[in-house]
This record gives sequence, C-alpha cells and structure tokens, in this order.
Amino acid sequence: MKRILRIGMDVHSTNYTLCAIEPIFDGDDIIYANIKVTSEPDNIVQFIENM
Repeated sequence: MKRILRIGMDVHSTNYTLCAIEPIFDGDDIIYANIKVTSEPDNIVQFIENM
C-alpha cells in the first residue's frame, strides 16, 4: 500500500522544527514525528530517510 507523508519545516537561523504527518481523509491526521534539529542540511536528509 502506498501512503502520502507530508513533511513540514519551521525554519530559523539556528534550528529547524521538522514534522511528518499522514493525512487521513475520514479522520484525524496521524503525526509520526515532531523534532527540533540544528540548521544543517544533513539533519533534514536523515529525517526524510528515517521516514
């Protein structure tokens, strides 16, 4: 089964907040992760690969 995961980013100069959710059409969305990381691109890539 294929799923759609949406990844949101709140970007600041020293840190990023990353959130991954799965939208559910007949109910509440499922939140898989909500973390703060330092502002380095490797952290974003690692977050996406772990999803």
